[in-house]
Amino acid sequence: MTMRAETTTHTLSIGARLTLFYSVAILLATALFACVVYWRLEANFAAEHARFLEAKIAELKEDFSDGHGRPHALLSEIAKETAGTRLREYEARVISGARVLGETPSMGTELPTTVFPPEASAQDAIRRVRSVAVARHRFLLTSVTLAAPTGAKSLELQIALDVSRDTALLAAFREAMILTFLVLAPILILTGLWVAARGLAPLRRIAEAAQGVTPSRLAERIPMAPPWPRELAGLVVTFNGMLDRLEEAFGRLSRFSADLAHEIRTPLGNLIGEIEVSLRRPRSPEEYRATLESNLEECRRLGALIEDLLFLARAEHADVTLHKECVDGRKICDQAVARLNAAADPRGIHVSIEGDAEIHADPVLLRQALTNLLSNAVRHAPDGASVGVRLRKEDNGSAMIAVHNGGPPIAAEHLPRLFDRFYQVDPSRTHGAGQGTGLGLSIVQSIMALHGGTAMIESTKGAGTTATLLFPAEETPKAEMTEMSSD
Repeated sequence: MTMRAETTTHTLSIGARLTLFYSVAILLATALFACVVYWRLEANFAAEHARFLEAKIAELKEDFSDGHGRPHALLSEIAKETAGTRLREYEARVISGARVLGETPSMGTELPTTVFPPEASAQDAIRRVRSVAVARHRFLLTSVTLAAPTGAKSLELQIALDVSRDTALLAAFREAMILTFLVLAPILILTGLWVAARGLAPLRRIAEAAQGVTPSRLAERIPMAPPWPRELAGLVVTFNGMLDRLEEAFGRLSRFSADLAHEIRTPLGNLIGEIEVSLRRPRSPEEYRATLESNLEECRRLGALIEDLLFLARAEHADVTLHKECVDGRKICDQAVARLNAAADPRGIHVSIEGDAEIHADPVLLRQALTNLLSNAVRHAPDGASVGVRLRKEDNGSAMIAVHNGGPPIAAEHLPRLFDRFYQVDPSRTHGAGQGTGLGLSIVQSIMALHGGTAMIESTKGAGTTATLLFPAEETPKAEMTEMSSD
């Protein structure tokens, strides 16, 4: 038996990431500052050392010249400045050939002549300084040639500048910075964790509130008080808006399920009832034929209902291709009216068309939308009334189709729900054409949404009811359609 190991990818939490970035950023900034300060401090010390050596060499050269090339005057000046204390600023040695003429006390044991660089001119000597460590001291060493006046012998001057205090200061600064980093790192981490916890507390509150939203508690919302941080206020508003839409969609789904069960139960009940009645006793062929014809009508109604539901499902899941083209709106209207003459003529209803417009739309879906609108208009129009279709091309390039029905007005409270599935205003408003599936206007709205247009209905007393379709001037694809469904 083989076992497959599952690897889990562990990612840092937002709080840990914020703490890490915050700590690293501050430590890097502190390190950069410390490096700049250390570099400037070291550079200043080096410049001061170079200036001191340059000034001291110039001073001793002047003393040598003032003594007319005699070493005594030079040795006296060096002894006066370096004798009598261990805290000497510098030490010096005067050499003539291979013989040491004089030097600072104890210099011979600490700084023999061999550790100094070769003698050079005053300018070169400053650039050829050598650094050496002796016991706990650090010296900068250089050798310079003192040219004597005419007739006198040149001398070699070896100078050792004690920079121990400056070196100790730099070392203490380095140790202080290391100690600062060792102490600062845990402080920054703990501070970062605390700051992140405080900053992310509103997100935890949002998560806790979201956990309270369940299918049975869709009315729960994230409270707006106390005020949220500005960065999260928009998120809370958006999340609550999403919950509003979910609650509305869930409510529509529940109503749709109930309406669908009711719509399917009615024809199935009719079928079962008629079949049971027919089977109670033997019937004549004519009676069986009448029962079968009635059952066939109910089956057709079920088939139409299923086709409409399939179309709405495809439209909502954007699984269709729109074959848009510029079509003659008047021609499409003529074809839709011709399909409804069989239902309108027996009741004396006249359907008129006026205007013309080119519409950028899918001709099959446009014809279906018009057929649904006209079917509703004819179904709810009084006998002998007229139904009008008006087409118009707007100045901005959009197209409008309006279907007018002069029948009884629709109450204002019903208008917002006319496009809901299975919604029926009043079955008593139907005049002899038979009940529809209650999905015709829902299909119209879905078709308009696919075209990026809008559908609206207005109804006023004395003016009748007008359904208007508005098609945009430019193509705004909403979905792709592979199958078409008829009303």
